[in-house]
This record gives sequence, structure tokens and C-alpha cells, in this order.
Amino acid sequence: MGGEALTAHRAFHQAVYRASHNDVLIRLLDDLWDKSDRYRRLGLELPPGDEPRTRDLQEHHQLVSLIVDGRAAEAAQLMRGHITHSLTARPSAPSKTARAFA
Repeated sequence: MGGEALTAHRAFHQAVYRASHNDVLIRLLDDLWDKSDRYRRLGLELPPGDEPRTRDLQEHHQLVSLIVDGRAAEAAQLMRGHITHSLTARPSAPSKTARAFA
């Protein structure tokens, strides 16, 4: 995932949590994104193929639909799964950048 895609990914998630208008949550999640971005850029290189990217994109579209439709419980459940997929994603091989920091 390139820098432009990571920026768009963060912008999507920011739009979702900023829509809560919960200042504490917004500050907390902005801080977490800032602190984890370095590791995301170094380590989160999805395995070859489009399946993980397609799944993420489909989940983003589903999240927007659920939020717009006011289906909060379903959106929350989907978001938990989305986060779980992100946390369990494994790089196929270390990138040149990741190897430089090893």
C-alpha cells in the first residue's frame, strides 16, 4: 500500500470517527493514528493479490451505507471485524524499508 493509499485510508477512518462529534474520541484516535502510522508504513504490506484490498474497500463501502442508514449496531460490528482484519494482516515479505530498520 503506497503513501497515497495510506493517506486516503486514514482520511476515510477520520471521517467516520469525526462524525461522532466526540472530542475525546477524536483526540484519542488521532493520537493513535499518529503513533501507529510509522509502523503501518513499515510493516503493513499486504500479501500479493487483490483480495485483502478488495475486502477493505468493500468494508469501507458497507460502513458508509450502514452509517448513513443509521444502523449503528451493524456498523460497529463491521468496524470491529475490519479492525481485526487489519490487526491480523501479515506482510508477505519484509519490504526494503522494513529490512533497513531490522
